[in-house]
Parts: sequence; C-alpha cells; structure tokens
Amino acid sequence: MSVFANYAEIYDTLNAGKDYAKEAEFVAQLLREIAPGARTLVNFGCGTGQHDLMLAKSGFETLGVELSPHMLAQAQARGMAADIPEGHAHFTQGDFRNFDAGRSFDAVVSLFHVMSYQTNEADVAAAFATLSAHMSNGSVALFDLWHGPAVEHELPETRVRRAENDSFKIVRIAEPQHDSSAHVVTVKFTFFVEDKKTGAISSFEELHPMRYFFPAEIQSHIEAAGLKLKETGEWLTRNSPSRDTWSVYYLVEKTGH
Repeated sequence: MSVFANYAEIYDTLNAGKDYAKEAEFVAQLLREIAPGARTLVNFGCGTGQHDLMLAKSGFETLGVELSPHMLAQAQARGMAADIPEGHAHFTQGDFRNFDAGRSFDAVVSLFHVMSYQTNEADVAAAFATLSAHMSNGSVALFDLWHGPAVEHELPETRVRRAENDSFKIVRIAEPQHDSSAHVVTVKFTFFVEDKKTGAISSFEELHPMRYFFPAEIQSHIEAAGLKLKETGEWLTRNSPSRDTWSVYYLVEKTGH
C-alpha cells in the first residue's frame, strides 16, 4: 500500500497529542451558550472525524464534510466502530467552498484552521457563504484560524517532528515561506516514512498554503455573509487574542436582521 494511501494514518499519528475530547468539549460549550437547544451540526473539513465523534457523544447529530477521500475513509471507518448512538455521525465528501447539504443545521463548525486554507478572497467569501447557507435564524457557527498579529509578530520557523505508531516511523520537516503581501505562509512538508515491518523508507512532499487573518477583515466577511459576531478569543482559553495568540476562534450567529 502506498504512503499516500496511508496518509490518514500518518496524519492521526502526527496529531496523536492533540486533545480532541477537550477541544470538542470547548466547542460544545461555546455553541450551547448561544444555542442551548442545538442538536444538528455540520463540520466542514472534518479530517479523520475525531471532533465529530466526540461531539456526537455529547449529543449532537453530526455531518462531517471532507475533501480528501483518504481522510474521509478513515472518518467513516472510525464512525462505524465508535460507541455512539446509531445515526449520530455521518460523513460525506465535499468542498467547503461549494458544498450544499440541501438543509440547515443548528450549528456549523470548521476547526483546526480549515478557514486558513482559503487563501484568496474568492475562496474566503465562498466559505463564508457556505457557512451562512447551512444556517437558519438562531443557528450558531464556530471556526478558528491563524491570527495575523501573532503570525507577523513571530514568523513560523523550520521545524522537525518525529512520531511513530505500530506500523510506521515518521519524520516530518516543515519549511515555511512567507508572502507578506498576500498574508499567506506556504509550508512545505517533507515526510520520511519507515515501514517497521519491511524497513522500507518512502518520502513525499506536500505544500500547505495557509492564510492568516486580521480581525477587521474577518468582521467584514461575517457581515457580508449576513452573520453577527458573538465572541472571539484565544482557542481553548477564551482569553483576548494577543500577539502571542496564533489560534483564534470566532463564534457567530445568524439572526435574520
């Protein structure tokens, strides 16, 4: 099996230290403060489905939307094996910029900086339009992104990360390139993956352009989408964003006004 086919497993291994349960609890708390009766939820850019399943355990009926077929397959397999009520977690393939579920949801989320993968104005506007199209009056949405003041204060550096699971040893080199005029950091990831069983080493590269945003431009997109900002803060702490806060969330509501 190719490394690319195993990418979802590699992704999960590299993010094994991420506390999905804590993050899902944080998300559920924020959503229910604005919409206490929220039950249905759609997650754009669900990855391998870990947030979705945690949110399903907390009572939401979730639909995860993922562009990558390999990530989607992992999410679907994880959903089949999860100890959650039947029908509480579904996954489908789709693009954040043009997906249409044909219905609205009580809550809409897009986590782990998926919004920052929208690197030009047309894509950002399309993503906000998708959020709004899946909300009805009283619906709430939550998304997080790279916070511009922090990125420009402390530019990303080359980093090396090592991880392993029962099947692979993984080394990932992240080399960032900053385009200050476009507010985009393009990270070149180089992966070296050793198969523990055979000793074979494979390598591949990926480019991840990530856009960082400033509060005023996000406020403009929120208003253009017919939404209202309820709260913004540092991810997981709710502290006011600062030059040291790379990850910032925005909590918005659709009011019909």
